[in-house]
Amino acid sequence: MASRILAVTLVASLTHAAINEPPLPKGFGPSLDDAKSRGPQIFNAINNAMRQWGSSLHHNGMSVYLATVPEGVIFHHGNDNETSPEGPEWLAYEIEHAEGFARGRHGPPGRGPPGGGRGPPDDGHPPPPNNDRKPPSGSREAQSKFDLIRMKDEGTSQHVMGDEPPAESPSDVHDMEGQGGWLHTYRTTRPLRYLYVDGMSGGKTSMGTLDTQDYLLRGDKTTVYTMDKPPHMGKRAGGPMDERRRAYELCEMCYYWDLSGIIRMEAGFEIIHCDFQDGLEQIQALQRPDPGDGDRGKDGDVRNFEFMRALSERYYEIGSARTTIEFSTMVSAFFYPVNLTNPDPKRPDLPRLANVTDAELAAIKADLNRIISETPDNFSRTVDWQDVTDLIVTRYADRFKYMTQKVTSADQLLGEINHLLTVYIDYSGKDVDQIPSAINRCTDFYLHGISPQTKADHLIHAAIKSVTSQICTKLFDAREILSSKSSDAAGLETSKLSDAMHIIRSLVEYLGWARFKRCSQCDVDEVCLIPMWPFGTKEDYDTPRCANSSSIRGDGENYWGGFGRPGGPGGRPGGGGDGRGPPPP
Repeated sequence: MASRILAVTLVASLTHAAINEPPLPKGFGPSLDDAKSRGPQIFNAINNAMRQWGSSLHHNGMSVYLATVPEGVIFHHGNDNETSPEGPEWLAYEIEHAEGFARGRHGPPGRGPPGGGRGPPDDGHPPPPNNDRKPPSGSREAQSKFDLIRMKDEGTSQHVMGDEPPAESPSDVHDMEGQGGWLHTYRTTRPLRYLYVDGMSGGKTSMGTLDTQDYLLRGDKTTVYTMDKPPHMGKRAGGPMDERRRAYELCEMCYYWDLSGIIRMEAGFEIIHCDFQDGLEQIQALQRPDPGDGDRGKDGDVRNFEFMRALSERYYEIGSARTTIEFSTMVSAFFYPVNLTNPDPKRPDLPRLANVTDAELAAIKADLNRIISETPDNFSRTVDWQDVTDLIVTRYADRFKYMTQKVTSADQLLGEINHLLTVYIDYSGKDVDQIPSAINRCTDFYLHGISPQTKADHLIHAAIKSVTSQICTKLFDAREILSSKSSDAAGLETSKLSDAMHIIRSLVEYLGWARFKRCSQCDVDEVCLIPMWPFGTKEDYDTPRCANSSSIRGDGENYWGGFGRPGGPGGRPGGGGDGRGPPPP
């Protein structure tokens, strides 16, 4: 990778630091101690990466990674005309995601919220040749119901930055009314490297989903973003919560980093691809049928459901190695001694960057710049850390869920725990007090043979080991309680079961694995429903449910709370923690 130092960008970030802020402590940086104390959060970030399910539950992402899309991967883009975009624009991984926005204009400019239309108009700076790219120049609430059709009717464009272009004449608009839009299909012509921002980073919410992009990458903790009245920032402003300006500024950074864009997730994974003339070949651009009245009623319900079905296919993988995450390049706020407390005391489970100082953010960004600049194009992943977390989750998650929901006796619980631990116990009798050795074997079991290479590797290793240490220690603690003897057998069994079950339930809370909330097997005409911006209810976040085409439009309070700014700096809430989650059980 060409090494391009972001001097201007880093200086700009540093100038945001408040004069009255305390200086950074000597040696400020990522540490093994912080990685260990935030082990569950780092473990979950790794396990959820490029997965719709876990990234929807742990939607306030605090981490970024380099990611590579290989040659030959298919992407999609929907708009209102057959012309391929030129500058920064939006790509969808799934057909249904893009097709939902392949629509013609149904009225004069200005109808609906900001963000409708063709995308950024020509600003006099056409995209340069592939080998000489230049940096690009440049009242509504989210619906609680899963209603793609309503979103289309209200004029929400799939364009990440689009403004409604002026029509040449009223007749031009009239001629387009009722026409279907265009669905563009592209393939990558070479491996493309992106910056992946984890969590629900495509969600325009006030809950913290934009923190990493706005606070860390862009260094903007002051702008108020709303849907009703976007800030007036000149030609680049526009789109929901000023998405157009956000995308242009992110693409400017990507230019200096020699990256092709940003990978994010909302209701579906998307890419802000910075130059459609670089690395993409258009396979086809086909006009969609006139939507007419077919979007309503039963046909509309089917389209909503099929969109949801497409998303659910990406709950646990992006599919066919379409994107490779380079975990060894991970940069995460979880690695640093910073305050990630949520200013909203009602959601201490969601980390925020609101209380991280400007100097701390600038230092983290400087580390990111260094890692990107030092990572060569031919860098190959040294350890697939997601595979490691998968082995651990699949070993324990469903068994823990069974223990806490189905087990009713001490003997039954002891049998389940013994099954998990027996592989670590030496039954030769040579070691009388062998429990500490067994715990060590259990802790290191899935980490044997792994040789961390990068700083991120060492931090991830420490985080995962802290999690497995808690799992193994608490299981042996519960086993000891259940194995104890007493003359009052009947009374003791009830007490033993209660005490041991408390340990397991506390362990489940500490881990916070997304798999714990997975639906039981849904029928073939159903999908497991969870909030994905901008859709979903609070009830579906707390208790995901199986839904079919008739029941997918659930009633209830919108989970996302409508559009809003990413939240301003706030004082540490009373009784709140520092964003580290529940303490070890």
